[in-house]
Amino acid sequence: MEFNKFLEEIIKEFKNIKRVRGDLFSNFVSFVHLYLTGLKDDKYKDIKNNILQYIVSNRETITMKLIQN
Repeated sequence: MEFNKFLEEIIKEFKNIKRVRGDLFSNFVSFVHLYLTGLKDDKYKDIKNNILQYIVSNRETITMKLIQN
């Protein structure tokens, strides 16, 4: 699955939960980490790290997507 398509889906999931106070981007990164940790399969460890690195390196773009309705 392409990163952008995956991100669109996970952003949609994130927006469906009740938001907590604090930094929206940090909350999203924590959500993604917990969401991917739930896979419980070590073979996805590298993929999880790549996704988190991609998210952090594209912080501005992802923050804009999080803010949009």
